[in-house]
Amino acid sequence: MRWTRDKLELIKVYLSQGYNYGEIAKTLKLTYHQIEHAIRRYSLKEGLRDTSLFNKPTSKLKREDIDKLARIIGEKLYENYHIIKLAEPTVIKSTGKKEEMSVLDLSDIHIGMINEVFDSTTGKKIVTYNMDIFKKELENLQQSIFDINGILRNSYNLKELTIFCLGDLITNDRIFKEQTLEIEKIVGLQVWDAINYFVKFFNNLLKIYEKITIVGVVGNHGRSLPDSYEEPVENNFEYFIYKTWEKQFSDSKRINVIVPNTRRYIHKIYGWKHLLEHGDSMRGSTDSYIERQIKELSLNIGGFDCFHFGHFHKLKEREIADKVIVKQNGSWIEKDSYAFRKYKTYSAPKQFFFGCSPKRIETWNFKVDLRG
Repeated sequence: MRWTRDKLELIKVYLSQGYNYGEIAKTLKLTYHQIEHAIRRYSLKEGLRDTSLFNKPTSKLKREDIDKLARIIGEKLYENYHIIKLAEPTVIKSTGKKEEMSVLDLSDIHIGMINEVFDSTTGKKIVTYNMDIFKKELENLQQSIFDINGILRNSYNLKELTIFCLGDLITNDRIFKEQTLEIEKIVGLQVWDAINYFVKFFNNLLKIYEKITIVGVVGNHGRSLPDSYEEPVENNFEYFIYKTWEKQFSDSKRINVIVPNTRRYIHKIYGWKHLLEHGDSMRGSTDSYIERQIKELSLNIGGFDCFHFGHFHKLKEREIADKVIVKQNGSWIEKDSYAFRKYKTYSAPKQFFFGCSPKRIETWNFKVDLRG
């Protein structure tokens, strides 16, 4: 058999994750003898980390074991990422005189999820979200940004775009027991899709923006285990996604990726302070209860002008005491069944896209409908 470099690297990754020879053979549709021969001939075990953690039952893992395990997985993802060769497009410059920054909120994308609902019109079950719909919505978002920029560029000098990634880019397959019935692919493949599709999306936006800044905070669906709410940020799968974007654009002079190691982060635009978090730290689902927690956050933390979060799959804008703008971002899932069960309201696939100037924290504002 002819062994390619990719196949040998794949066997090495499986070995590093604690798979035995038989499991690797079954996964790659090869014989036990072929796997054993390749490992021996090409010395694939040399230089591998201690994989004993991967062979322990999850129930017996200690907290420090979980932390170490997640770090190993993340480092392996990062080390094996090959930068996608993309040509940065020439920008079409704005002709307006008023300098402004475009700001895009991205959250609750849930790559890999399948959402099905009952359609009262046909009396049948219909699919409102899957990978094909995600890809179409990403195209619609890109086109909407181009269209809005085209309308505004004669009035405003829109040189730069800031993108706030607010978590739950992926769905994961281990958040709750029945999750496997609602996904198309496991978390590892979701991670690679998030990296791949958005790297190209960001690069495409360079056609209309001279510079792009991306800031990413993690969500609850990226955590490594269902009950590890307080695990380190560095163990979150979305942290790996952001770090890989950072690696992808490390040599770019036009795209900058900021990856905080905290669940909350303040990013300044023209001196205005934007507080970012996913939103899962807030409890309850009623508007009044959420607003009360935001007011408490404003009193306790203070020092921010705009608060961005997602999590609730419901796009809503608020003002707190006429001082703080609150942008509760929506999701990418139309009629999300889980959100309906929990919050008793169907979601619409919408995301915030707005302008910020040196004089005003918000100038123009669009609620972009991803359905086109």
